[in-house]
Amino acid sequence: MSIVFINDHPFYVDQSQNVFTSGTLTADVWSRFTDNYGNLTVIGRGVELNDELHKHKSANAEHVTFDLFYEIKGGLDYFRYKKKIIEKLKPYIQNSDYIVLRLPSNIGVIAAALCNEFNKKYFVEVVGCAYDSMWFFGSFQGKLLAPVISAQNRQAISKAKAAVYVTENYLQRRYPNPNQQINASNVVINRFDDDVLFQHIRYLKIIKPFFRLGMIGNVALPYKGYKVLFDALKKLTINFEFYIVGGGDTRWIKQLISRFHLENKVILLGRINEREKIYNFLDELDLYVQPSLTEGLPRSVIEAMSRACPVIASNAGGIPELIPENYTYNVKDSNRLSELIDKVLKDRETLEEMSKSNFIRSKDYIFETINKTRYQFLQKIKKEIKN
Repeated sequence: MSIVFINDHPFYVDQSQNVFTSGTLTADVWSRFTDNYGNLTVIGRGVELNDELHKHKSANAEHVTFDLFYEIKGGLDYFRYKKKIIEKLKPYIQNSDYIVLRLPSNIGVIAAALCNEFNKKYFVEVVGCAYDSMWFFGSFQGKLLAPVISAQNRQAISKAKAAVYVTENYLQRRYPNPNQQINASNVVINRFDDDVLFQHIRYLKIIKPFFRLGMIGNVALPYKGYKVLFDALKKLTINFEFYIVGGGDTRWIKQLISRFHLENKVILLGRINEREKIYNFLDELDLYVQPSLTEGLPRSVIEAMSRACPVIASNAGGIPELIPENYTYNVKDSNRLSELIDKVLKDRETLEEMSKSNFIRSKDYIFETINKTRYQFLQKIKKEIKN
């Protein structure tokens, strides 16, 4: 049997044809398909790597091959190379036993149309909101295209044989599928014992000269909410330093930091790929902040919760499914964000309560639990499509 996985994700390929990812599409993800369906072909975008010192994670796995579009960088390229996309997708759509589309995705939308044309059943993984991603990307062109791209993805999702949503309710409401569906986060974390919680509460009790705040996110993406964050930080009455972990071109964010006169308060740590170093970063935070303008279900928030971090976040996407309402704020409301940060950092009992509840909630996302749910669902879909 064969299965094809179609998406827009950019994969990085070195001169030896080893494939890497800056996201979560690693060997662990592919195993859920290869264990169920056999050989897997991944179609996405390709980026040539010339620097051997990169920090991307390996995407290679046994029984997995990649067929990538190197010419598609984004934007208008999906229209410019649409004919070439169709030519590549057609044989996969016609000859694969199983087809899975990760949406939102421009290539995925084209694939869905081909599936319907050839009367081929497919199922979808819905990992984000197409409208929000386009609207908050920052360009005027993106805002114009947001309703169109959103409608295309909604149609593709509605006609799928089955759907896996990363949220419990948010994406289901905006992009409904009338057939079989489950919610199973694409974020999976390690199981941590209670000592992680005790250590973090102990850390929160320490009297420090300043509070350590932080977040994880690509520093080149405006929709991560940096402008709202910095506006809030300017209004704080407590002494703090804010640390940002994340890759991306730093020119834009450095200009923004300077514009808000936060050069001595905001520290860019760059990309960190090693899990232990990420855990160490989170373990030394008094508060994790997620100011995103759009999200599906953010991995960074769940990881922070799993290390017992108190978290304040916007109410974008599926975040309210993770964080209690009294610790979220309306997207772009920098005044409320500033008030919340000041309030919780001045109350150590509140911080400890947030730490405990977040740690307990994060256990819903451990690998064994999520993987079992997905595996059973994929087994069911496999039998039904085969019949």
